[in-house]
Amino acid sequence: MLKLPRGGRSLTVALPGSLTRDIPHLREKTARIGLIGRSLAIFKVDRAIIYRDEPSQKANVEATLLEKILRFQETPQYLRRHLFKLEPDLQFTGTLPPLRIPSHPDRVDPNPGQIREAVVISSGSMSKVDAGYGQPITIRTRLPMKRRVTVRISQTRPNLEGELVEADGLRIYWGFRVNREDVTLAELVKRKDQDLTISTSRKGKDIRDVMEEFNPRWTTSRHPLLLFGSPDKGVPEILADSYARVEDVADFNLNMIPGQGVDTVRTEEALMASLAVLNILDREDA
Repeated sequence: MLKLPRGGRSLTVALPGSLTRDIPHLREKTARIGLIGRSLAIFKVDRAIIYRDEPSQKANVEATLLEKILRFQETPQYLRRHLFKLEPDLQFTGTLPPLRIPSHPDRVDPNPGQIREAVVISSGSMSKVDAGYGQPITIRTRLPMKRRVTVRISQTRPNLEGELVEADGLRIYWGFRVNREDVTLAELVKRKDQDLTISTSRKGKDIRDVMEEFNPRWTTSRHPLLLFGSPDKGVPEILADSYARVEDVADFNLNMIPGQGVDTVRTEEALMASLAVLNILDREDA
């Protein structure tokens, strides 16, 4: 399990690999993924897991794209040239909305105590990392080339020096991780890395009707997992493909948008709506 960030909860969402399959053009695919990334950051999601909801090659291509663009969006702008190559899949990433989270800082002069994301650009008995300051930071340990690390500035004169810190242990929200896993949703849920599993579905129980039961479980959970379906299938149908039932693998199957005014709610819309509902319950984190 992830370390608990900010001394509280580590929230994970499960997203289908085929999330953009119904969109024909890369520009619109990029826009949808950008909205997903913004939602993850707005509501302080710590990890997004991309699961295999279809075995086809086309679904595999879509899952690769989803992972790549979410990782690109989460990466601070000054590190992208180190960590990503110029390739066709990223040609519209200039249209992605900025995240504006603490790990994506404005240009400032380095000062002791500042924390930055960095990438290793020189390795030896001491390593040098690029943290977007215009001059490298020396780290007094050997690090693998091109590794992304989190550093804290320890001194600025005569040269910039820093020390490694664990991003998971920071007291502020630092961003989300993206993991693509070649497992079905049923396999993912059955690993029991979570202490609370929430399925989102139009066929689920009205969130308002189960609040008395749900609220205490949510408040005390430390590693909740939130499940989302694909453009073609809801969570119950995806689980049924693996001969699993939502009532057997999820603690709650909830309709987070009761009385919806449209025939179908897209995954990116369900994600934002569901996270907004859960955010209301976290008054202590306000």
